[in-house]
Amino acid sequence: MNIEREETGTLTATLKLKLAPADYEPAVDKVLKQQRKTAAWPGFRPGQVPMSIVKKRIGRSVLVNEVERLIDENLRKYIEENKLRVLGQPLPRNEAMDNDWEAHGEFNFQYEVGMAPAIEVEMSDKLGVEMPVVDVDAALLDKEVADMQRRYGTLADAAAVDGKDMVIGDLIELDETGEIKPGGLMNRTTITMEDLEDEATRSSLAGKAVGDGVKVDPHKVSKGHDDLAKMLGVDHDAVHGLKGDMLFRIAEIKRMQPMEVGQELFDRVFGEGAVADEAAFRAKVKESLEGMLRRDSERIYKRLVMRALADKAAIELPDEFLKRWISFTSEKPITPEELEAGYAGYAEGLKKQLLEDRILEKYGLEAKGEEINEFAKQYMRDQFAQYGIPAPEGEKLQEMAGRMLSDRDQVRKMRDSIVEHKLIAHFKAMLSPRDKHVPFEEFLILARTA
Repeated sequence: MNIEREETGTLTATLKLKLAPADYEPAVDKVLKQQRKTAAWPGFRPGQVPMSIVKKRIGRSVLVNEVERLIDENLRKYIEENKLRVLGQPLPRNEAMDNDWEAHGEFNFQYEVGMAPAIEVEMSDKLGVEMPVVDVDAALLDKEVADMQRRYGTLADAAAVDGKDMVIGDLIELDETGEIKPGGLMNRTTITMEDLEDEATRSSLAGKAVGDGVKVDPHKVSKGHDDLAKMLGVDHDAVHGLKGDMLFRIAEIKRMQPMEVGQELFDRVFGEGAVADEAAFRAKVKESLEGMLRRDSERIYKRLVMRALADKAAIELPDEFLKRWISFTSEKPITPEELEAGYAGYAEGLKKQLLEDRILEKYGLEAKGEEINEFAKQYMRDQFAQYGIPAPEGEKLQEMAGRMLSDRDQVRKMRDSIVEHKLIAHFKAMLSPRDKHVPFEEFLILARTA
C-alpha cells in the first residue's frame, strides 16, 4: 500500500491511499478458499461448491472487509511512524469512495486528518497568578461547627414548614381548570426547603402544615428534567411536555435537630476520647478546615495557572475539521446550529487538555505504573484506617490493590489524582505564588468558575 500526504492547511492534511491487487488479493483468496472448504450450500456437497459461486455470493464482502482492515492497519502505522499528533480520527472523503469493487483493480481512498498544534510552555513567576487563600475566622468556624451539629443531628417532626425543613408529600398533576387530573401523574416525593432556588416557591410553602396543599411549578422544585422524573417516579420523556402548576399535598414535615456541642459530638467527629473540651474541639475543627481549604486553594490555583498558560499560548485548532469530525462521529444526528452552539465549549476543553498533555510531556509529570500501584495500596490502607482496623500488608494488600487496578475507571481516577498533585507541586515550585486573601464568598465563586 502506498500513502502520500498532502498538506491542506496549517493543521490539516489529506492522506491519499493507493491499494494494488497485490496488497489485498492474497488474504482475500485465503479467506475464500477457507470458506469453500466449509461451505454447505443447497445443491452442493460440503467443500464442493465451485469457487465462482463462492466469489459471487461472498466475494465482495470479503474484499471490502480486507480492504477496510488494510486501511485501518496502515493508517495507524503511518501516523505512528510519522509521529503525527492527530485529533479525533481520520475522516474519509466521500468523493474518493467511488471505487469499482467488481473490477478488483487499484483502489484509491483519501482521508482528512486534523493535527494538534505545537505548544510551547514556559514557566515563569511573571505569569502573575496568585494563590487564593481564605482565613478561617470566628464566623467561618462557627458555621462549620453548626454544620457538624446538623450533620450528626436527628430528624424530628415539625408542626409547620420552616426554612431548612424536608417536606414530604404527594406531587399531583392538575388539569387545565386547576383540578386534580384523573389518571394524571402522582407520586410521593421530598422537597428540601434549603435547596429551593425560587423564592416565590419557598414563600408559598413556608408556614404550611401537614394536610395543606400548595400549587407549585414542578420545574421550580426540581433540578432539571432528570430530577423531576425521579420525583414523579416516571421516565425522562414523560416530563418534557409537563406544563402548568401541580398540587403538592404535605404529608410530613421533618426538621433536623442539631446535636448539642458536647462530648458526644466530639466523639462522633474525631473519635472517642480524641477531644475533651469545646476549646480543643474548635481548635481541631479549625485545623481541619484550614487543611481542607488549603487543598481547595491549590486546586483552584492549578486551574487559574492552566487558564493563564492557555491564554498566553494562544492555541489554534483545526476548527472546521473538528466540526466535521464531531458531526461524523456523533451518536445522534446533530444540526449545524447545535454544532455551532456547543463547539466553543468543546474547543476550550480540548485546548486545556492539549496544554496539560504538553506540560506533562515536557516536565516528565505523567503518572507512572508504580505510582498508581502505590496509590491503590495507600487507598486500601486508608479504608481500613477509617474503621480503626490494621491494614493487611505484603501480598494480601497487593491482591486487594490489584482488584482496583483491574478497573479501568478506577485506574483513570487514580492517574488523574496523581497528575493533579504533581501539577500543583510543579506550579508552586516553578511559579512561587503569593497568597491572595479573599472572602469566603469570593472563594466559592472562584471554585465554581476557575
